Amino acid sequence: MSARTYVLLVLGLCAAVLVPVVALNLLLAANSLRVDKNQLASDWQQSTRGVTYAPPISHNRPFKTLRLNDRIAEINTLVFGSSTTMGITEDAFPPPLKDYNFAQSGNSLSAVIGEAEYVVERWGAQMKLMVIPLDWALGFVYEKDVPVRAELTPESVLRTAVLEHPSVLAQLTDAFSLPRLKILGRIARELVRAADASAAFRQIFFEPAGLPYRCADGTPARDFDVVYRGMCNGFRYDGSATFADQKRLDASSARVVLASAVSSGAQYAAALRRGRGKPNQVLLDRLARLARRAGTQGGNVVVMLPPLMPGLEAGLSHTTHSGKWLSATKSMLEAWSLREGVTLLDAGRSERFGCTASEFIDPHHALPDCYRKVYARFFDGRQGLLAPAAAPNR
Repeated sequence: MSARTYVLLVLGLCAAVLVPVVALNLLLAANSLRVDKNQLASDWQQSTRGVTYAPPISHNRPFKTLRLNDRIAEINTLVFGSSTTMGITEDAFPPPLKDYNFAQSGNSLSAVIGEAEYVVERWGAQMKLMVIPLDWALGFVYEKDVPVRAELTPESVLRTAVLEHPSVLAQLTDAFSLPRLKILGRIARELVRAADASAAFRQIFFEPAGLPYRCADGTPARDFDVVYRGMCNGFRYDGSATFADQKRLDASSARVVLASAVSSGAQYAAALRRGRGKPNQVLLDRLARLARRAGTQGGNVVVMLPPLMPGLEAGLSHTTHSGKWLSATKSMLEAWSLREGVTLLDAGRSERFGCTASEFIDPHHALPDCYRKVYARFFDGRQGLLAPAAAPNR
């Protein structure tokens, strides 16, 4: 066999493998783009009160914005933030507070302030309570960004979706990515096991969503992406996340995770080191102004230091690399809250509220069990926060 023939043979074999793979991944991408899955998933959840999400699950601002506009007439409480507050469920709040969890993956404090300003401006008369996290552990309180008022209309979601439509080159690049190849491999295994492979193929590659099913607790669920199908992973009707793709910490894993989390090389020490114990005063000033405006409309703003796994904050406070920065951060936030009259809920040392390591999936993501304990303690004796809210103002 000549060298030229050998090279052509190798290239042909590679093409025989890669062309179908790329074609199938592009077909999956086209199925996601040909319809507005954010709208489909939102409409389905509104009619069923089930668990769902729109792809990609890590970019949930469009979906959450549509859900907020659908739910706004029913609620008087809003939770903002990033994934660290997605564990807050409606039943964490006593009646008559009715909550929607508007937290979004990776949402910074500056973005949250812009969202909350929009809400106070448009729906402030009906908002009894707004919860805004101050995530020092993720570095959000130290960021130098200046908040920009958000636009949370359904029309803005449509405009954003059009602008974010990926180019052909971007789709090709994504088709070759390792995550996409892994997803395709899983789909291939599912098709092999399927009783009717052709029907399963049509469902995955041409239908906008999987078939409806039930979660373990009986809640209806439907997946509008091929990732996490059948896992009941996504967002509940109240906006909180199920975290069904994650495992809880246990006694053994918690010890290892905690030891790593308090080290000088961990992200928490890095965040404190970058901030040097000085939260961005611009962000705090805007928060104080927001709280005052909400107060004039009969509402309350609670700023919260989200719960961290038991032992993490205490461990960091005793280290030479982070202790002084953590103490300075806490002191500044406490002094600010007293000076401005803003309610501060410090849940960082979650063990003080009775939370356990098994109520976390990692050092900074608390599950609903922990948040219920935190808010049960917080609302004890705070009846003023539970007065009836104003009528909805759409």
